[in-house]
Amino acid sequence: MNHSGKYMSVSYRVFTAAVFSLVLLAQPLFPAQGAERVGIVDSGKILRQMPETKQAETTLQAAAIPLRKELERMNLDLKNSIASYEQQKASLAKAAKTQKEKELTIKAQAIQKYQQVNSGVLEKKKQALFLPIRQKILAAIQSIAQKNGFSVVIEKSTALYVSVDHDLTLQVMTQLHVK
Repeated sequence: MNHSGKYMSVSYRVFTAAVFSLVLLAQPLFPAQGAERVGIVDSGKILRQMPETKQAETTLQAAAIPLRKELERMNLDLKNSIASYEQQKASLAKAAKTQKEKELTIKAQAIQKYQQVNSGVLEKKKQALFLPIRQKILAAIQSIAQKNGFSVVIEKSTALYVSVDHDLTLQVMTQLHVK
Protein backbone atom coordinates (compact mmCIF):
# COMPACT_ATOMS: atom_id res chain seq x y z
CA MET A 1 0.00 0.00 0.00
CA ASN A 2 2.86 2.32 0.81
CA HIS A 3 4.44 1.73 -2.62
CA SER A 4 1.21 2.52 -4.46
CA GLY A 5 0.96 5.85 -2.56
CA LYS A 6 4.48 6.79 -3.68
CA TYR A 7 3.66 5.67 -7.23
CA MET A 8 0.52 7.87 -7.25
CA SER A 9 2.52 10.82 -5.95
CA VAL A 10 5.20 10.40 -8.61
CA SER A 11 2.55 9.85 -11.31
CA TYR A 12 0.74 13.00 -10.25
CA ARG A 13 3.97 15.02 -10.38
CA VAL A 14 4.84 13.70 -13.84
CA PHE A 15 1.32 14.39 -15.10
CA THR A 16 1.35 17.92 -13.66
CA ALA A 17 4.76 18.66 -15.17
CA ALA A 18 3.62 17.35 -18.57
CA VAL A 19 0.47 19.48 -18.57
CA PHE A 20 2.41 22.55 -17.46
CA SER A 21 4.99 21.97 -20.20
CA LEU A 22 2.30 21.62 -22.85
CA VAL A 23 0.67 24.85 -21.75
CA LEU A 24 3.99 26.69 -21.93
CA LEU A 25 4.91 25.21 -25.31
CA ALA A 26 1.47 25.72 -26.83
CA GLN A 27 1.21 29.37 -25.81
CA PRO A 28 3.11 30.74 -28.87
CA LEU A 29 0.75 28.80 -31.16
CA PHE A 30 -2.22 30.91 -30.11
CA PRO A 31 -2.20 34.50 -31.33
CA ALA A 32 -2.54 37.12 -28.63
CA GLN A 33 -6.11 38.34 -28.87
CA GLY A 34 -5.36 41.65 -27.23
CA ALA A 35 -2.08 42.23 -25.54
CA GLU A 36 -3.25 43.49 -22.18
CA ARG A 37 -1.03 46.08 -20.55
CA VAL A 38 -0.94 45.98 -16.78
CA GLY A 39 0.04 49.02 -14.76
CA ILE A 40 1.04 49.26 -11.13
CA VAL A 41 0.23 52.05 -8.68
CA ASP A 42 1.27 52.60 -5.09
CA SER A 43 -1.92 54.34 -3.98
CA GLY A 44 -0.82 54.32 -0.35
CA LYS A 45 2.24 56.39 -1.20
CA ILE A 46 0.12 58.82 -3.21
CA LEU A 47 -2.45 59.10 -0.43
CA ARG A 48 0.20 59.75 2.23
CA GLN A 49 1.76 62.57 0.21
CA MET A 50 -1.38 64.43 -0.77
CA PRO A 51 -1.99 67.71 1.07
CA GLU A 52 -5.68 66.83 1.35
CA THR A 53 -4.72 63.79 3.42
CA LYS A 54 -2.90 65.93 5.96
CA GLN A 55 -5.93 68.24 6.19
CA ALA A 56 -8.28 65.29 6.63
CA GLU A 57 -6.09 63.81 9.37
CA THR A 58 -6.00 67.17 11.17
CA THR A 59 -9.80 67.45 10.96
CA LEU A 60 -10.20 63.89 12.23
CA GLN A 61 -7.84 64.50 15.16
CA ALA A 62 -9.69 67.70 16.04
CA ALA A 63 -12.99 65.79 16.08
CA ALA A 64 -11.47 63.11 18.33
CA ILE A 65 -10.19 65.53 21.01
CA PRO A 66 -13.52 66.26 22.75
CA LEU A 67 -14.49 62.58 22.57
CA ARG A 68 -11.18 61.56 24.11
CA LYS A 69 -11.54 64.20 26.87
CA GLU A 70 -15.03 62.96 27.74
CA LEU A 71 -13.74 59.37 27.86
CA GLU A 72 -10.92 60.44 30.18
CA ARG A 73 -13.46 62.23 32.39
CA MET A 74 -15.65 59.12 32.50
CA ASN A 75 -12.69 56.88 33.36
CA LEU A 76 -11.56 59.25 36.13
CA ASP A 77 -15.10 59.29 37.53
CA LEU A 78 -15.17 55.48 37.53
CA LYS A 79 -11.74 55.30 39.16
CA ASN A 80 -12.84 57.74 41.89
CA SER A 81 -16.07 55.80 42.43
CA ILE A 82 -14.12 52.56 42.78
CA ALA A 83 -11.71 54.15 45.26
CA SER A 84 -14.64 55.55 47.27
CA TYR A 85 -16.34 52.17 47.27
CA GLU A 86 -13.18 50.41 48.44
CA GLN A 87 -12.89 52.83 51.39
CA GLN A 88 -16.55 52.38 52.41
CA LYS A 89 -16.80 48.68 51.61
CA ALA A 90 -16.12 47.42 55.11
CA SER A 91 -18.77 49.62 56.70
CA LEU A 92 -21.52 48.99 54.13
CA ALA A 93 -24.36 46.52 54.54
CA LYS A 94 -24.60 43.68 52.07
CA ALA A 95 -27.49 45.33 50.16
CA ALA A 96 -25.58 48.63 49.93
CA LYS A 97 -22.46 46.78 48.67
CA THR A 98 -24.52 45.05 46.02
CA GLN A 99 -26.07 48.35 44.98
CA LYS A 100 -22.68 50.13 44.76
CA GLU A 101 -21.17 47.25 42.78
CA LYS A 102 -24.13 47.38 40.40
CA GLU A 103 -23.61 51.14 39.95
CA LEU A 104 -19.90 50.60 39.22
CA THR A 105 -20.74 47.91 36.67
CA ILE A 106 -23.24 50.24 34.98
CA LYS A 107 -20.59 53.01 34.81
CA ALA A 108 -18.04 50.60 33.30
CA GLN A 109 -20.59 49.43 30.73
CA ALA A 110 -21.44 53.04 29.87
CA ILE A 111 -17.74 53.70 29.21
CA GLN A 112 -17.53 50.69 26.90
CA LYS A 113 -20.66 51.75 25.04
CA TYR A 114 -19.33 55.30 24.73
CA GLN A 115 -16.08 53.97 23.25
CA GLN A 116 -17.90 51.75 20.75
CA VAL A 117 -20.32 54.44 19.61
CA ASN A 118 -17.63 57.06 19.23
CA SER A 119 -15.19 54.80 17.45
CA GLY A 120 -18.00 54.19 14.95
CA VAL A 121 -18.63 57.93 14.68
CA LEU A 122 -14.93 58.58 14.08
CA GLU A 123 -14.73 55.79 11.51
CA LYS A 124 -17.68 57.26 9.58
CA LYS A 125 -16.08 60.70 9.72
CA LYS A 126 -12.80 59.21 8.47
CA GLN A 127 -14.59 57.52 5.56
CA ALA A 128 -16.37 60.76 4.69
CA LEU A 129 -13.12 62.75 4.78
CA PHE A 130 -11.04 60.27 2.79
CA LEU A 131 -13.60 59.22 0.18
CA PRO A 132 -13.18 62.34 -2.01
CA ILE A 133 -9.40 61.98 -1.80
CA ARG A 134 -9.54 58.34 -2.89
CA GLN A 135 -11.94 59.24 -5.71
CA LYS A 136 -9.54 61.93 -6.89
CA ILE A 137 -6.67 59.41 -6.92
CA LEU A 138 -8.81 56.85 -8.75
CA ALA A 139 -9.83 59.41 -11.40
CA ALA A 140 -6.17 60.29 -12.00
CA ILE A 141 -5.25 56.60 -12.26
CA GLN A 142 -8.04 55.97 -14.76
CA SER A 143 -7.03 58.99 -16.83
CA ILE A 144 -3.39 57.96 -17.04
CA ALA A 145 -4.25 54.31 -17.69
CA GLN A 146 -6.52 55.22 -20.58
CA LYS A 147 -4.04 57.72 -22.01
CA ASN A 148 -1.18 55.18 -21.91
CA GLY A 149 -3.16 52.12 -23.05
CA PHE A 150 -3.19 50.19 -19.76
CA SER A 151 -6.21 47.94 -19.52
CA VAL A 152 -5.55 46.84 -15.94
CA VAL A 153 -3.99 48.72 -13.03
CA ILE A 154 -3.29 46.90 -9.77
CA GLU A 155 -2.05 47.97 -6.37
CA LYS A 156 1.72 47.71 -6.03
CA SER A 157 1.52 45.97 -2.65
CA THR A 158 -0.27 43.01 -4.26
CA ALA A 159 2.28 42.52 -7.05
CA LEU A 160 5.14 40.07 -6.71
CA TYR A 161 7.28 41.79 -9.31
CA VAL A 162 6.97 45.25 -10.78
CA SER A 163 8.77 46.56 -13.85
CA VAL A 164 9.60 50.24 -13.57
CA ASP A 165 8.07 50.74 -17.04
CA HIS A 166 4.66 49.72 -15.70
CA ASP A 167 4.72 51.74 -12.46
CA LEU A 168 2.31 54.65 -12.88
CA THR A 169 2.74 56.08 -9.37
CA LEU A 170 4.93 59.03 -10.34
CA GLN A 171 2.69 59.90 -13.29
CA VAL A 172 -0.35 59.93 -11.02
CA MET A 173 1.47 62.06 -8.46
CA THR A 174 2.49 64.51 -11.19
CA GLN A 175 -1.07 64.77 -12.49
CA LEU A 176 -2.30 65.42 -8.94
CA HIS A 177 0.50 67.95 -8.35
CA VAL A 178 1.86 65.92 -5.43
CA LYS A 179 5.55 66.04 -4.62
